[in-house]
Amino acid sequence: MRSLPRHVIFDLDGTLADSSQGIVGSFRATLDEIGLAATPEVLARLIGPPLGESFRILGVAEGDIDDVVALYREHYARHGVFAARLYDGVAECVDELADRGVRLGVATAKRVDFAEQMLAALGVARHFEHVAGASLDLRVTAKYEIMSEVLAQWDHPDADDVWMVGDRHYDMVAARRHGVHAVGALWGFGSAEELTAAGAQWLVTRPSRLLDPEEEAGSPVCLLDEVCDVCGGVRDDTHDPTHDPVHDVVGGDARGDITTPR
Repeated sequence: MRSLPRHVIFDLDGTLADSSQGIVGSFRATLDEIGLAATPEVLARLIGPPLGESFRILGVAEGDIDDVVALYREHYARHGVFAARLYDGVAECVDELADRGVRLGVATAKRVDFAEQMLAALGVARHFEHVAGASLDLRVTAKYEIMSEVLAQWDHPDADDVWMVGDRHYDMVAARRHGVHAVGALWGFGSAEELTAAGAQWLVTRPSRLLDPEEEAGSPVCLLDEVCDVCGGVRDDTHDPTHDPVHDVVGGDARGDITTPR
């Protein structure tokens, strides 16, 4: 039987808010400017990864990544940051968690100032004690490092008293590396299969399920020692620690769905 923890960290894109319109639009504008294009299906699967990782998948040369990320952020700042909406039930969920005394934080691969602006515009910023995101200089982009900032602000609470709620495998892998509870949100951009493979300890179908964890069946359950420290995948008979989980999640070679406009 589960009970509410004292601390919950939420991912932002795909967990608290559907920000797909602003993100995909900014990707399209950026790719148009640099002479690349990608199918809508590929772009939708790139909501969640760090931006540098996404542009590598899209075929941008390594030496151009920083400049292209900066270009994306210019487009996003102008048009994308406010093109988001809370998922149904999120406002009520965070209201109730806060009322019950649960301390709330956000860990997102989005630039931290964009995250703060979005939460304020969505009317829920007051509930989150700490908001951590990618740094302006791109030195911090990994979800594990971003989560570390929130946990440090809470003076590193007992890991068993912390949930990380997210919709992509990056969230689950970071949670397992920190030893906190990995909770997969099925209303976002990731699939149950993706979250399961990344070590989600339980899955929730809607935000209200977080309020009554003892009533949530919450499958699957993985033990910490079943999760590979190298790749973040669940060890089984076919486990390969050298595989690229981002490549797998995107669905093979995403570059096959990318074209150069003529």
